Parts: sequence; structure tokens; C-alpha cells
Amino acid sequence: MAKKDLKKLSDSNIVTMVDNCVGLSVGYADSELSTEREKVMEYYNGDLPKPVHDGNSKYISMDVYDSVESMKAQLLETFGNRNKTAKFAPQNADDVEKAKICSEYTDYVIHRQNNISEIYTSIIHDGLIARNGIAKVFWEESTHIDYEDFEDITEEELDMLLAQDEVELVESETDDLGLISGTISIESDTSQVVIEPLAPEEFLIESQAKSLDSVNFCAHRSKKTMSELRDEGYSEKLLKKIGEHSDVELETDPEILSRFQTIGTRDLGSKNYQDQVRSVMVIEAYIMLDVEGSGIAELYKVIKAGNVLLHKEPAPRRPFIDFCPIPIPHSFYGQNYAQKVIPTQNARSVLTRSILDHAMITNNPRYEVLKGGLSNPKELTDSRIGGIINTTRPDAIKPMLQAPLNPFTFQTIQMLDEDKEDTTGVSRISTGLNKDAVSKQNSAAMVEQLTSMSQVRQKVIARNFAEQFVKPLYQMVYQLVCENEDKERIIELAGEYYACDPRQWREKRDVVIEISLGYGEQEKESQKYMAMHQLFSADPNLSKMYLPQNQYELMTRTLELNGIKDVGSLLTNPSDLPQEQPDPAAELQMQMMQKQLEVQERQTALAEMKAQMSAEIDRIKLQLEQAKIENQHAIQSDNLDLKEEQLAHKKTIDNAELLLAQRADEITAIASPNG
Repeated sequence: MAKKDLKKLSDSNIVTMVDNCVGLSVGYADSELSTEREKVMEYYNGDLPKPVHDGNSKYISMDVYDSVESMKAQLLETFGNRNKTAKFAPQNADDVEKAKICSEYTDYVIHRQNNISEIYTSIIHDGLIARNGIAKVFWEESTHIDYEDFEDITEEELDMLLAQDEVELVESETDDLGLISGTISIESDTSQVVIEPLAPEEFLIESQAKSLDSVNFCAHRSKKTMSELRDEGYSEKLLKKIGEHSDVELETDPEILSRFQTIGTRDLGSKNYQDQVRSVMVIEAYIMLDVEGSGIAELYKVIKAGNVLLHKEPAPRRPFIDFCPIPIPHSFYGQNYAQKVIPTQNARSVLTRSILDHAMITNNPRYEVLKGGLSNPKELTDSRIGGIINTTRPDAIKPMLQAPLNPFTFQTIQMLDEDKEDTTGVSRISTGLNKDAVSKQNSAAMVEQLTSMSQVRQKVIARNFAEQFVKPLYQMVYQLVCENEDKERIIELAGEYYACDPRQWREKRDVVIEISLGYGEQEKESQKYMAMHQLFSADPNLSKMYLPQNQYELMTRTLELNGIKDVGSLLTNPSDLPQEQPDPAAELQMQMMQKQLEVQERQTALAEMKAQMSAEIDRIKLQLEQAKIENQHAIQSDNLDLKEEQLAHKKTIDNAELLLAQRADEITAIASPNG
């Protein structure tokens, strides 16, 4: 077709196209799949197989139920309880902290803002019994209004309250003193990502679809009341066009009826007591359309009720995620896990019934009675223990011959057990139901090895759930948060507070999946980390590289693997540790030690000074002794000199006296007349 021949699509054209796609999808889903799901649900509930005769045993083996619940338990144990199985991989060394914050916030949205345990339960259950489990992930705009009363405030204080954008005055009154009392409303934005598991019959897709990413049409059909449509903001003009149109396909869907069969309830249409609660079928379709006639088809979100187009807009993506436990290449719908066990349940039920019927016949055999041989035939039908039967002859009663039970019956039941384990991949040893697993011949290590080997298929299904559902879920939630969050969020994660601003998270991130399925797998991982901790701490070379931050990360992973999620209440991030404050006792002891050191230093200094003074005194004494000796020598020398001088002086005097005496004699002699 030439481009000039392309025309724009009107609303009626779009409605017609959607109706055609819905009709083809419903024709397949409501015939083939719905019949299969209804049958599986009846086997799951234990309603089938029915006994052949009314008088036979009504025992029903619950193989479908056991297989589904065992596999569900394994998967929920792996992905439930806030096990962090997914995280965003950092793009480079500078992106490590940001990738961690993005992972924590996405995990916060999935696990705290949504009841992820219930969601996982629904998705896994639908996948096991209905081929595919479908979840719808979308951003829901919502607000919450709280009303608060205030009393006796001034007009200025009231103006300060009303200055906030989210606060409005509802009513008020002023007393004689001019004080105001009343009520205010506080509107808060509660918009968030919503993860909604869909019932299998509510999801429509092309019968030969390969995957959700490449399909041209898929839709969510649901019943909504006129009141709900008004609450979603659709105009009265559009709602009036719907008229009395009301699709009732889901009200009589055999799959829904089988789901509620166990509680004996069904929709009798009593809800239509008012037009406001009248239900209509709403189709939210995601379809490839060339609305403008440009020659290029784009993905559109189209919402219709009856023949009325309520809304249309280009869509960035299909908001659906699916989980298929047993996928078939190049096909959206895989194989039905539970349906594979139906033959086993049929065979086990028939064989077990035959055993019970044989036991009943053996304990209550039929008798051959000779005509006229009983005095009162009613006595034979009386099952009272020790009851008397009056006979007229000895051979009046004899039991009829009963064929023995086939000896291969129990072997066949055991073979069916093995066949069920081969089909489902769930063994009795892996579920802890085999009481003979641990024995003298089988050690704990051997049991652990056997259990791990028996869980290979369970691990494959767990890997399918992680890759098909968990990984796309994290990616879609992250994209919705980036596109719709309009303010910074402060959240508490593992005892730490993070400031998250999703408006800056625009780059695409890769999701890394980490799962541990099996007997003690998480305990093994935690033991590996503890062994690493001991090795790093003991090795002097490695301990230099094993810093407090590394120790915190390793111990965090160890605690999480052991099921302790609130790590922040047990360990504090080294980066958040306050500056170390000295211990008062240690500080006092340190002061005492310092005082002792000071005393010792003073004693040492005093001893040194005493030694110096003693040495100085000895030196001075020595000097004094030397001076004394020198003085004594000097005195002795002076005395000798004095004596010598005195002697010399005496000699001089004596000589002088002698000389004088001689001169006197001479003078006398001269003077003497005789001279």
C-alpha cells in the first residue's frame, strides 16, 4: 500500500481493531487454556478423579497439590523473606555507591511499598497451574488527606500554617480573645509503583505470541463499576455512552467458577442494585497502531468499555511481566507444570482405591447362603461384633471366594512415586519427607549431596523465575521511579539513612541475580565468608588490606545469608562511627600512669641532682683538703722562712751586738788611759 493511501485512525476504528484482537485472544484463552486450567484446578482441589461406582472408595491422591505446593515452597523460601536476590551492577568505580543506593531504594519500593510475599506467591502459583503467572507493574497517582484540629492560636500562627501548599483550612471559629480554633486538612502525595498480580483469565495475548516484548497485542480485562470509572476521572459524557452494555464473560468463566468451587460461592449478579455499582468490562489494551497514518506503527495504550474509547496515548512499554516455569522456545505459553502430574494422580487414586476396596471386601466378605438355611436372614446383615446367626444346617453359610490383591500393586505405586519425582523434579528427600534418608549407611554429608542433586530441576525453575520475573521487575520498577518521582526521598535502610533523588537516575542499569537454592546453600555461603574473615585476620600481609570497611561489608553479607536482614541494628558502618571518646576509667588510669611517670621522673631528677650535689660536695671537699694542705705547706714554709729570717735576724743582731761590743771594747780601749 502506498503511503498516500494511509489514513488516520478514528476512535471507532481503534475500538474495532481492539475488539478484533480481543476476540481472537479470548477465543483461544477461553477455550483451550481455560478448559485446561479448570481441569488442573479441580485436580489441585482434589475433586478429580471421580470414583467409577458410588459404592467404591472415594480416595483421591493429592499428587498435583503436593507437587505444586512443594515447588512453591522451595521458590518462596529462596525469593521470599526479603532475600536480596537482585541488585544493580555499578558501571565503574565511581558508580559503586550510587548503584548501591539505587538497589536499596528499588528494593525498598518492591518489598516495603508492595506486599511482595503475596505477589510472589500468586505469580508462582499461577505459573505452576496455569502455565504463566502475570504481574502488572505501573505508577499509580494517589493522594491522602489527614484532618487535624487546632485550638487557641493567633491569626499570625494560622497564616503560617496555611502558608504551606498542602495545608487548607476546613473550618474555624474565633473566640472573644481573638484566638482561633478549627480544623485543617493536610494533603500528602502517596503516589507509588504498584505491582498487581493478574488472574490468568484477565490477561489476553495473541495466541501465537512469542514473548511480551515482541507481541503486537496484549491486554488486561477486568470488571469495574461505574463508580470506579468516575473516580478514575472519566467524563460523564463518555460514561453515558457505555449505556447498558455489560460484558459478562468473566462472570461465567469456568476457570473462575472452579476457583471458587471449594467455598461454594458464585456471582449471582446481586451487585447491580444501583447503577453506581453496575459492572462493565474494561479492556486496557497495548496494541501496535499507526494512528496518524505515517506508515510507522507505535505502541499505544488504549482503554475501552463496551464500544466506547475512554483513553488512548502512546505507551513507552507494556506494563506486564510473566513467569513461565517450563518455557517452550519461541512461544509465550509454556507447558503446564501441574498438568504433567495428572496422570500420576489418576493412577495412584485408582490403585489406592483398589487396595482400600479389597481391604473392605476382605474385612466384610460376601456370603453364599443356602436357601432355607437361616432361621432369620436379618441376623446375617447385622454387623454387630459377636452377633449370633441361627442356621438350620452346618453348610448353610460359607464366604464367597475372593481374588487376592495383585502383588504388583504396591510396586506400581512406588513406580508412580518415582515417575512423579522425575516429572516434577521434586523428590521426597529434597522436601524432608523421606524419614529413611538419614541412616547408618547415609551420612549427613551424603544426604546433603543427594538433596542437592535432587534439586537440579528446582534450581532451573528458580533460575527461570529470577531471569523472567525478578530481573525485569527490578528494571521496570527502577524505570518507573526515575520517570515519576518528583522529589528527594529520605529512607531508612539497614539502620542507615539515605537521601535518594530519583530525578538524577536516568541511565539504564544492569541487574545482577544472586540466588541460593538447596540444602544449606545459604549457610555454606556464610561459612565461606567467615572462613575468609578468619584468613584475612590471621595473615599479617592480608590484614593490612583488610580494613574496617571491608570487614563491615563481609559481615553484612554473612548476616544476610543467615537470615538477619536488619544488619544496621547489629553493626554500624565504619564511615558513620563517631570520633572515639576516651574511656573515663582508662583516662583516669592513664592520668595515674602519667602521674607515676612524673613522680618517677622527678625522683630520677632528684636522684641525679643529689648525685650531682654529692659529687660537687666531694669535689669541693677535695678542693678544700687540697687548699688546706697547700695552706699548711705554705704555713710551714712561711714558718721555716720566718724561723730562717728570725735566725738570720738574730744572727744579724748578734753580729751587730758583737760588732758593737767589739767597737765598744775598742772605744773603751781607746778611751782607756792605758790605751
